[in-house]
Amino acid sequence: MWNPEIQSCDSVTLNSFHKLSKGEIPAIIIRDFYSNSECQDILQQMKNEKIIGNHLVGPFLMSHTTDKTNYFLKSEEILPVFERIFFHVENPHSKVAGLFSAIFPKHLVSIASEDGKQYSPYIFRIHKKGKSIPLHKDNVKYEGIEYAVSKISKQFSCVVHLQESEIGGNLIISNKQWEKSDEKFREIDFGYSQKLVENYHNCILDDLHKGDLVIINPNFFHQVTEIQGKSDRITIGMFVGIDDNLNRIVCWA
Repeated sequence: MWNPEIQSCDSVTLNSFHKLSKGEIPAIIIRDFYSNSECQDILQQMKNEKIIGNHLVGPFLMSHTTDKTNYFLKSEEILPVFERIFFHVENPHSKVAGLFSAIFPKHLVSIASEDGKQYSPYIFRIHKKGKSIPLHKDNVKYEGIEYAVSKISKQFSCVVHLQESEIGGNLIISNKQWEKSDEKFREIDFGYSQKLVENYHNCILDDLHKGDLVIINPNFFHQVTEIQGKSDRITIGMFVGIDDNLNRIVCWA
């Protein structure tokens, strides 16, 4: 069976990340990465900032693959908003950095930067009823070659689940890594045809809790089913790149 490892911050090990990197497991789930009360505080601060109705809060590199100037400008502009949202609660970059520092003690962890400009540390995604995310992969090594982080070979996606919808919004990970030949299955607007993964095993994460951190290998195809409940699906996402040659780990969104 191809099942996720369910861990705590204290129990997760380097071996778990080796298995995730090689595709031996579909995901690592860190239970209660944020407590229920911390999630509620973050959501309240988002409402105070009047951003709860937005689809995306913070610049996303993969939406700026040919527009670095705007990406770095927006990354700087959003920082005061993030600081206010996390005034009472440790911010996700700091918490994720602490987790990776414990697992990779010889590596220095920081927010990614180049030419003196800092990348966006994370983004919020708010998905409402009727929204789904098509089959896709996140591969900055292929689609973000203008950025320095594209040179980092080992990458993970980290997503904190602040709020789940009552029905739907489940993450599905397919046991299929992206290859360049898969581009013939790419859809016109976004994502890939389901035919690409119809002969591969899928792992459905349908038991995620508020505050859980889900870590996946973003080069494996994944999708999110349609949100059907009244509550929005609200997450915080970032990527983590591990450069073993320079003993460094960088985070960005």
